[in-house]
Amino acid sequence: MTKAKTVKKPKKPAAKAPSAGAVAAYTMYGFDWLRDDVRAFWGALAGRLKDAGLAGVPARLSWKHSEEQQWKAPGLMLGQTCGFPLMKGLTGPVRLVATPSYQVPFVEGAMYRSLIIVGKDSEVSSLSHLMGKVAAVNKPSSHSGYNAFRRLVADYARQNMSDAFDAPDRAGGPRYFAKVALTGSHLGSLQAVAAGKADVAAIDAVSFHLISRHMPELTGRVRILTTTLPAPGLPFITAASRTDAELRTLRTALGDTIGDQKLRRVMENLGFNGFQVLGRDAYGRVLEFERDAENMGYPVLA
Repeated sequence: MTKAKTVKKPKKPAAKAPSAGAVAAYTMYGFDWLRDDVRAFWGALAGRLKDAGLAGVPARLSWKHSEEQQWKAPGLMLGQTCGFPLMKGLTGPVRLVATPSYQVPFVEGAMYRSLIIVGKDSEVSSLSHLMGKVAAVNKPSSHSGYNAFRRLVADYARQNMSDAFDAPDRAGGPRYFAKVALTGSHLGSLQAVAAGKADVAAIDAVSFHLISRHMPELTGRVRILTTTLPAPGLPFITAASRTDAELRTLRTALGDTIGDQKLRRVMENLGFNGFQVLGRDAYGRVLEFERDAENMGYPVLA
């Protein structure tokens, strides 16, 4: 009898890096349900950039490339990054355009916090009660989901470490949680806590607000235990090759677009209410979080 041949399914090709042409992206808070609002925002902004004489303005936003690919695109016109990868060099050389401010709880101007959430019916009243539990983290390169969370936990890890949880993790620091589960996104971390698959997570305040507007039944299954210390929010960036004149054009068009009364509903849906121009030195604060945790003997969230 002839054996049937096994047909292997072709592997899905990895996303190619953006071409040398101009690239624009807004994926950090670009949830699926906000895509129409994001497109409307970019359409209005792109129109102003073209009217101002900026060459090569992309007609459409890039959704198919990874964040790292967008950040490092030679023709990046406008993108958004997190302060932690910015300061750790993961974005490559870029110029800071502006840091948007959001009309969102726990956001003050250009400064934002992470919300430490637990299950709605959890009896936990302090982070000290979460030792030996399961923490959900979006990704280690995130300030809000990892770096700020690590800094907060470091205080408790140093003060409350017991013999049961003083085994070092692979990086040599103490282990506070029984497990740290990587979820890939703030939405994933929130879902893990809501479903009881994790006991705690740190969620970016802007993400929590945007999710709560669309999925109130999900955020209703968790509660806010506390918040992290504030840090500068997620900045808009452009390629390092952009000139000072181009940078001024980007900022002017950005301000006019956010302030456009015809786009009031779009801005409300996205949470925008303005922006501030911060220097790279302002983002040194996120590295202070990292250094503080390391100096406390807690270099890795574990």
